[in-house]
Amino acid sequence: MKRYNMAINLAFMLLLMLTPSVVYASSNSNISEFEECYREGESKGIIKDGNISKDTFVEMCKESVFPAYLEAVKTDPTLTFEQFVADDNYEVPFQKKNDHPEVVTAEGSGRTAVGPFVNFISASKSYKMKAGDILICYGTGSSGRLVGHAAMATSANYIIEMPGNYRKIKGNSWRSHNARVVSKASFFKSHTKGKDYVAVYRNNHPIYSDRASTYAYRYMYKKDNPYYKITSNIFEKSPSYCSKYVVLAYYWGATKKSWGGGHRVGIIPPHQLPSYFSDSFVPSYKYKVTSY
Repeated sequence: MKRYNMAINLAFMLLLMLTPSVVYASSNSNISEFEECYREGESKGIIKDGNISKDTFVEMCKESVFPAYLEAVKTDPTLTFEQFVADDNYEVPFQKKNDHPEVVTAEGSGRTAVGPFVNFISASKSYKMKAGDILICYGTGSSGRLVGHAAMATSANYIIEMPGNYRKIKGNSWRSHNARVVSKASFFKSHTKGKDYVAVYRNNHPIYSDRASTYAYRYMYKKDNPYYKITSNIFEKSPSYCSKYVVLAYYWGATKKSWGGGHRVGIIPPHQLPSYFSDSFVPSYKYKVTSY
Protein backbone atom coordinates (compact mmCIF):
# COMPACT_ATOMS: atom_id res chain seq x y z
CA MET A 1 0.00 0.00 0.00
CA LYS A 2 2.86 2.36 0.86
CA ARG A 3 4.50 1.74 -2.53
CA TYR A 4 1.14 2.27 -4.24
CA ASN A 5 0.66 5.66 -2.55
CA MET A 6 4.19 6.69 -3.49
CA ALA A 7 3.49 5.80 -7.11
CA ILE A 8 0.27 7.85 -7.12
CA ASN A 9 2.04 10.87 -5.61
CA LEU A 10 4.86 10.60 -8.14
CA ALA A 11 2.41 10.44 -11.03
CA PHE A 12 0.56 13.50 -9.72
CA MET A 13 3.80 15.48 -9.39
CA LEU A 14 4.80 14.57 -12.94
CA LEU A 15 1.40 15.73 -14.21
CA LEU A 16 1.84 19.12 -12.53
CA MET A 17 5.31 19.50 -14.00
CA LEU A 18 4.11 18.69 -17.51
CA THR A 19 0.99 20.87 -17.55
CA PRO A 20 2.67 24.24 -18.39
CA SER A 21 4.57 22.75 -21.32
CA VAL A 22 1.32 21.36 -22.74
CA VAL A 23 -0.29 24.81 -22.73
CA TYR A 24 2.81 26.37 -24.25
CA ALA A 25 2.91 23.74 -26.98
CA SER A 26 -0.76 24.42 -27.73
CA SER A 27 0.02 28.11 -28.20
CA ASN A 28 2.92 27.39 -30.53
CA SER A 29 0.93 24.91 -32.60
CA ASN A 30 -1.63 27.60 -33.46
CA ILE A 31 0.73 30.14 -35.04
CA SER A 32 -0.92 29.75 -38.46
CA GLU A 33 -4.29 30.51 -36.87
CA PHE A 34 -2.84 33.58 -35.17
CA GLU A 35 -1.50 34.82 -38.51
CA GLU A 36 -4.90 34.26 -40.12
CA CYS A 37 -6.54 36.36 -37.39
CA TYR A 38 -4.01 39.09 -38.13
CA ARG A 39 -4.99 39.07 -41.80
CA GLU A 40 -8.67 39.24 -40.82
CA GLY A 41 -7.95 42.30 -38.71
CA GLU A 42 -6.23 43.89 -41.70
CA SER A 43 -9.11 43.07 -44.04
CA LYS A 44 -11.55 44.76 -41.63
CA GLY A 45 -9.40 47.88 -41.47
CA ILE A 46 -8.79 47.51 -37.73
CA ILE A 47 -5.15 46.52 -38.06
CA LYS A 48 -3.68 49.22 -40.28
CA ASP A 49 -0.86 51.70 -40.74
CA GLY A 50 1.50 49.65 -38.64
CA ASN A 51 -0.51 49.93 -35.40
CA ILE A 52 0.68 46.41 -34.60
CA SER A 53 3.17 44.21 -36.45
CA LYS A 54 2.42 40.60 -37.29
CA ASP A 55 5.29 39.40 -35.12
CA THR A 56 4.04 41.39 -32.12
CA PHE A 57 0.49 40.18 -32.69
CA VAL A 58 1.58 36.53 -32.82
CA GLU A 59 3.69 37.00 -29.69
CA MET A 60 0.72 38.50 -27.83
CA CYS A 61 -1.49 35.62 -28.95
CA LYS A 62 1.02 33.08 -27.68
CA GLU A 63 1.72 34.79 -24.36
CA SER A 64 -1.68 36.12 -23.28
CA VAL A 65 -4.53 36.00 -25.80
CA PHE A 66 -4.61 32.26 -26.42
CA PRO A 67 -4.28 31.35 -22.70
CA ALA A 68 -7.14 33.78 -21.98
CA TYR A 69 -9.19 32.14 -24.73
CA LEU A 70 -8.65 28.72 -23.14
CA GLU A 71 -10.19 30.13 -19.96
CA ALA A 72 -13.10 31.74 -21.82
CA VAL A 73 -13.99 28.61 -23.76
CA LYS A 74 -14.52 26.73 -20.49
CA THR A 75 -17.72 28.71 -19.96
CA ASP A 76 -18.62 29.08 -23.65
CA PRO A 77 -17.64 25.95 -25.61
CA THR A 78 -19.03 27.45 -28.85
CA LEU A 79 -16.60 30.39 -28.76
CA THR A 80 -13.97 30.29 -31.49
CA PHE A 81 -10.56 31.87 -31.21
CA GLU A 82 -11.38 34.11 -34.20
CA GLN A 83 -14.47 35.44 -32.38
CA PHE A 84 -12.50 35.95 -29.19
CA VAL A 85 -9.82 38.03 -30.94
CA ALA A 86 -12.41 40.04 -32.88
CA ASP A 87 -14.24 40.82 -29.62
CA ASP A 88 -10.92 42.09 -28.28
CA ASN A 89 -10.52 44.49 -31.24
CA TYR A 90 -7.60 42.45 -32.63
CA GLU A 91 -5.35 43.60 -29.76
CA VAL A 92 -5.14 47.22 -30.92
CA PRO A 93 -6.70 50.31 -29.31
CA PHE A 94 -10.24 51.30 -30.25
CA GLN A 95 -9.88 54.46 -32.31
CA LYS A 96 -12.33 57.01 -33.67
CA LYS A 97 -11.83 58.53 -37.10
CA ASN A 98 -10.39 61.80 -35.83
CA ASP A 99 -8.22 60.35 -33.07
CA HIS A 100 -4.50 61.08 -33.43
CA PRO A 101 -2.80 59.83 -30.27
CA GLU A 102 0.61 61.12 -29.29
CA VAL A 103 3.33 58.74 -28.12
CA VAL A 104 4.56 59.99 -24.75
CA THR A 105 6.22 58.88 -21.55
CA ALA A 106 4.48 58.91 -18.20
CA GLU A 107 7.38 60.85 -16.73
CA GLY A 108 10.81 62.09 -17.75
CA SER A 109 12.65 61.40 -21.00
CA GLY A 110 11.74 58.54 -23.27
CA ARG A 111 12.36 56.87 -26.61
CA THR A 112 11.97 58.40 -30.04
CA ALA A 113 8.56 57.52 -31.46
CA VAL A 114 8.10 56.56 -35.09
CA GLY A 115 4.67 55.75 -36.45
CA PRO A 116 1.81 56.92 -38.66
CA PHE A 117 -0.17 58.57 -35.87
CA VAL A 118 2.64 60.44 -34.15
CA ASN A 119 4.27 62.28 -37.04
CA PHE A 120 7.70 61.40 -35.70
CA ILE A 121 7.00 63.16 -32.41
CA SER A 122 9.58 62.51 -29.71
CA ALA A 123 8.29 60.37 -26.87
CA SER A 124 10.14 62.60 -24.42
CA LYS A 125 6.90 64.55 -23.96
CA SER A 126 5.40 63.72 -20.59
CA TYR A 127 1.78 62.66 -20.13
CA LYS A 128 -0.18 65.06 -17.92
CA MET A 129 -2.79 62.86 -16.31
CA LYS A 130 -6.27 64.19 -15.50
CA ALA A 131 -9.05 62.86 -13.29
CA GLY A 132 -11.36 60.59 -15.26
CA ASP A 133 -8.75 59.56 -17.82
CA ILE A 134 -9.33 55.95 -18.85
CA LEU A 135 -6.18 53.82 -18.98
CA ILE A 136 -6.16 50.62 -21.03
CA CYS A 137 -3.14 48.33 -20.96
CA TYR A 138 -1.73 46.44 -23.93
CA GLY A 139 0.97 43.82 -23.99
CA THR A 140 1.47 40.33 -22.64
CA GLY A 141 -0.53 40.58 -19.41
CA SER A 142 -3.91 38.98 -18.86
CA SER A 143 -6.18 38.01 -15.99
CA GLY A 144 -8.10 34.79 -16.42
CA ARG A 145 -10.30 35.17 -19.49
CA LEU A 146 -9.57 38.89 -19.95
CA VAL A 147 -6.70 40.25 -22.03
CA GLY A 148 -5.15 43.47 -20.81
CA HIS A 149 -6.32 45.71 -18.00
CA ALA A 150 -8.32 48.93 -17.49
CA ALA A 151 -8.14 51.62 -14.81
CA MET A 152 -9.07 55.26 -14.23
CA ALA A 153 -7.17 58.31 -13.01
CA THR A 154 -8.54 60.01 -9.90
CA SER A 155 -6.13 62.96 -10.05
CA ALA A 156 -2.86 64.02 -11.66
CA ASN A 157 -0.95 61.59 -9.46
CA TYR A 158 -3.21 58.68 -8.53
CA ILE A 159 -5.12 55.90 -10.25
CA ILE A 160 -7.99 53.70 -9.10
CA GLU A 161 -8.19 50.15 -10.42
CA MET A 162 -9.65 46.73 -9.78
CA PRO A 163 -6.98 44.17 -10.71
CA GLY A 164 -7.61 40.46 -10.95
CA ASN A 165 -5.02 39.21 -8.51
CA TYR A 166 -6.84 36.83 -6.20
CA ARG A 167 -6.40 36.72 -2.45
CA LYS A 168 -7.66 33.73 -0.48
CA ILE A 169 -10.41 34.79 1.93
CA LYS A 170 -12.36 32.22 3.95
CA GLY A 171 -12.21 29.59 1.25
CA ASN A 172 -13.49 31.79 -1.60
CA SER A 173 -10.59 32.85 -3.81
CA TRP A 174 -12.62 35.47 -5.67
CA ARG A 175 -14.27 37.13 -2.67
CA SER A 176 -11.73 39.89 -2.32
CA HIS A 177 -12.26 43.64 -2.14
CA ASN A 178 -9.81 44.30 -4.95
CA ALA A 179 -10.38 47.97 -5.78
CA ARG A 180 -7.33 49.98 -4.83
CA VAL A 181 -5.59 53.31 -5.40
CA VAL A 182 -2.02 53.30 -6.74
CA SER A 183 0.41 56.03 -7.67
CA LYS A 184 0.95 57.11 -11.25
CA ALA A 185 4.57 56.00 -11.01
CA SER A 186 3.70 52.53 -9.73
CA PHE A 187 1.04 51.95 -12.37
CA PHE A 188 3.04 53.03 -15.40
CA LYS A 189 6.25 51.35 -14.30
CA SER A 190 4.30 48.10 -14.07
CA HIS A 191 2.49 48.43 -17.42
CA THR A 192 5.17 49.85 -19.74
CA LYS A 193 7.78 47.12 -19.52
CA GLY A 194 9.33 45.99 -22.79
CA LYS A 195 6.79 46.46 -25.60
CA ASP A 196 3.86 46.90 -23.21
CA TYR A 197 2.08 50.25 -23.33
CA VAL A 198 -0.95 52.10 -21.98
CA ALA A 199 -3.58 53.70 -24.21
CA VAL A 200 -5.01 56.83 -22.58
CA TYR A 201 -8.59 57.83 -23.38
CA ARG A 202 -10.13 61.14 -22.34
CA ASN A 203 -13.83 61.91 -22.11
CA ASN A 204 -15.06 65.00 -23.95
CA HIS A 205 -17.04 66.19 -20.90
CA PRO A 206 -14.58 67.21 -18.13
CA ILE A 207 -17.32 67.72 -15.55
CA TYR A 208 -18.48 64.12 -15.97
CA SER A 209 -14.90 62.85 -15.82
CA ASP A 210 -14.50 64.55 -12.44
CA ARG A 211 -17.81 63.15 -11.20
CA ALA A 212 -16.95 59.62 -12.31
CA SER A 213 -13.53 59.59 -10.65
CA THR A 214 -14.88 61.15 -7.44
CA TYR A 215 -17.74 58.65 -7.29
CA ALA A 216 -15.40 55.72 -7.86
CA TYR A 217 -13.15 56.82 -5.01
CA ARG A 218 -15.90 57.65 -2.51
CA TYR A 219 -18.50 54.99 -3.24
CA MET A 220 -16.74 52.18 -5.12
CA TYR A 221 -13.59 52.13 -3.00
CA LYS A 222 -13.89 53.84 0.39
CA LYS A 223 -17.54 53.02 1.14
CA ASP A 224 -18.37 49.89 -0.88
CA ASN A 225 -15.32 48.17 -2.29
CA PRO A 226 -16.83 45.43 -4.51
CA TYR A 227 -15.83 41.80 -4.63
CA TYR A 228 -13.79 40.70 -7.63
CA LYS A 229 -15.37 38.28 -10.06
CA ILE A 230 -15.91 38.28 -13.83
CA THR A 231 -19.65 37.95 -14.42
CA SER A 232 -22.07 38.83 -17.22
CA ASN A 233 -24.25 41.15 -15.12
CA ILE A 234 -23.05 44.56 -16.31
CA PHE A 235 -25.00 46.92 -14.04
CA GLU A 236 -24.56 45.07 -10.76
CA LYS A 237 -21.94 46.96 -8.74
CA SER A 238 -20.61 43.89 -6.96
CA PRO A 239 -18.96 41.66 -7.95
CA SER A 240 -16.96 43.59 -10.51
CA TYR A 241 -13.73 43.58 -12.51
CA CYS A 242 -11.39 46.12 -14.10
CA SER A 243 -13.23 47.29 -17.24
CA LYS A 244 -16.72 46.96 -15.77
CA TYR A 245 -15.54 49.00 -12.77
CA VAL A 246 -14.57 51.92 -15.03
CA VAL A 247 -17.79 51.81 -17.07
CA LEU A 248 -19.93 51.78 -13.91
CA ALA A 249 -18.02 54.71 -12.41
CA TYR A 250 -19.27 56.79 -15.33
CA TYR A 251 -22.72 55.20 -15.43
CA TRP A 252 -23.53 55.48 -11.71
CA GLY A 253 -21.29 58.40 -10.80
CA ALA A 254 -21.52 60.78 -13.77
CA THR A 255 -24.59 60.16 -15.93
CA LYS A 256 -26.51 57.18 -17.27
CA LYS A 257 -26.43 58.92 -20.64
CA SER A 258 -22.82 57.75 -20.89
CA TRP A 259 -23.95 54.16 -21.47
CA GLY A 260 -23.78 53.24 -25.14
CA GLY A 261 -23.95 49.48 -24.94
CA GLY A 262 -27.67 49.34 -25.65
CA HIS A 263 -28.99 45.90 -24.78
CA ARG A 264 -25.55 44.32 -24.82
CA VAL A 265 -24.97 41.81 -22.09
CA GLY A 266 -21.99 39.76 -21.07
CA ILE A 267 -18.42 40.65 -20.25
CA ILE A 268 -16.80 43.99 -21.14
CA PRO A 269 -13.33 43.30 -22.59
CA PRO A 270 -10.81 45.97 -21.51
CA HIS A 271 -9.75 46.54 -25.12
CA GLN A 272 -13.37 47.21 -26.18
CA LEU A 273 -14.23 49.42 -23.20
CA PRO A 274 -14.48 52.73 -25.16
CA SER A 275 -17.15 51.25 -27.44
CA TYR A 276 -19.50 50.90 -24.47
CA PHE A 277 -19.93 54.68 -24.22
CA SER A 278 -22.61 56.58 -26.11
CA ASP A 279 -22.22 59.20 -28.83
CA SER A 280 -20.38 62.24 -27.45
CA PHE A 281 -19.34 60.24 -24.39
CA VAL A 282 -17.14 57.91 -26.44
CA PRO A 283 -13.69 58.87 -25.13
CA SER A 284 -10.93 60.03 -27.46
CA TYR A 285 -7.69 58.09 -27.76
CA LYS A 286 -5.25 60.83 -26.71
CA TYR A 287 -1.95 59.22 -25.74
CA LYS A 288 0.07 56.07 -26.09
CA VAL A 289 2.30 55.86 -23.02
CA THR A 290 5.32 53.70 -23.76
CA SER A 291 7.58 54.22 -20.76
CA TYR A 292 8.05 55.80 -17.37
